[in-house]
Amino acid sequence: MGMSAVCAQCGSISEIGAGFEMRGKHDGYVVLKCNSCNGGLLVKNAGRAMLTKKAKTKIINAELWKRMCVEWERNFPTGSY
Repeated sequence: MGMSAVCAQCGSISEIGAGFEMRGKHDGYVVLKCNSCNGGLLVKNAGRAMLTKKAKTKIINAELWKRMCVEWERNFPTGSY
């Protein structure tokens, strides 16, 4: 069983890798994309989340998330992964 997360934006609950896509790190936080609402999330206390198997998330500011998505698409064009 993997680690699950709850989307702070839409409330979706799923495992990371299924309902959430890992997108790297930002300012020491793990970045997730919610596959339900396409929102950006930061995982708080990722080390502790690994122990409890449940990640607490907070929403990434919409403007920052938009810039992150543009950068992601530039580095990983759709269909390249």
